[in-house]
Amino acid sequence: MKNTFGPNAGMKTNEFISFIIFWTLSLPLFLLKPEQYRGPAIFSSIIVTIAAFAIFIWALAKQGNVGPLWSNPEDVYGIGRLTGSQLSWTMMRMITSGIGGWAGGILYQSDFSRYAVYPGDQMWGQIFIIPVCLLGSNILGIITTSCARGFYPDEPLLWRLYDLLEAIQMYSGPGARAAVFFAAFAFFLSQICVNVVACGVVGGMDLAALLPRYINIRRGSFIIAVIGICINPWKIPNTANSFISAISGYAVFLGPLTGIMVYHLVRKRRIKLSHLFEPSNSSDYWFWQGLNWKAPVAWLWGVWPSMPGFCSSVTPSAVHVNATWMHVYYMSWLLGFFISASVWMS
Repeated sequence: MKNTFGPNAGMKTNEFISFIIFWTLSLPLFLLKPEQYRGPAIFSSIIVTIAAFAIFIWALAKQGNVGPLWSNPEDVYGIGRLTGSQLSWTMMRMITSGIGGWAGGILYQSDFSRYAVYPGDQMWGQIFIIPVCLLGSNILGIITTSCARGFYPDEPLLWRLYDLLEAIQMYSGPGARAAVFFAAFAFFLSQICVNVVACGVVGGMDLAALLPRYINIRRGSFIIAVIGICINPWKIPNTANSFISAISGYAVFLGPLTGIMVYHLVRKRRIKLSHLFEPSNSSDYWFWQGLNWKAPVAWLWGVWPSMPGFCSSVTPSAVHVNATWMHVYYMSWLLGFFISASVWMS
């Protein structure tokens, strides 16, 4: 399809049309109740796992080994081997980016664990299944990208799956169209399930808690869908570096919130549910005009140390800071978590 968008749009015409189709198909699913997502989520998880292993096995068989990125990453990236403190801080940054990708899930997991039949049912998945799935998907992604570098040496590193599928279709001819379609369809179902649940429903729950008189979970989900277009999300995955910066941004802002919430768990505090709905000073949670100023203050204390490094990472051409601020940013989730938790309980 001919691209009619300019170079600064962040996406091509066909990508924008695909985005609108995806967005439109997501809307009817917001009409379902949260407990009704279990079946579709299980189904999409199964087929996307099959598709992921199929692409992984195909790439290994085609390349014959694990590829140049795995065996000689320095040659692929054109940089020397990292050693000493440089290696340590790079690892710290990648750990924070990994946590940042799940910072939202860590924070709002109670939105869904409350639907468990028994209170402890969700523990096995969080302790065992999530780490196994994350480790497995990372290994599959790295090795598949490494293999693709071997048999598509003229292409940039194909970290994004849709770039890899496009390259397969381009270099393998018309015969690969069916395979690419089924693989893309599996990941499409998985992504639409994640998008509806983790973005729409969770955002709807937050807005419903903020304005329960006017907004329920369903209405909040549709509001989030509209906001999802307004923030130009196609700008985020435009490059690998900006994507990593955006994911790390979750750690900057959500780590301190998690620290405040976890402190309640450590102290084993109980919540008087009836007092949450009492809009007067007779409620234990009324504080000052219904707002506890200690919480946003604790949050700000956890956020501000990472902001200089975050701004420099997102807009490196406009903001320049020294290495110390960048190192603080590389620890953003852990640092913000413990700072806000400490301020909150002091």
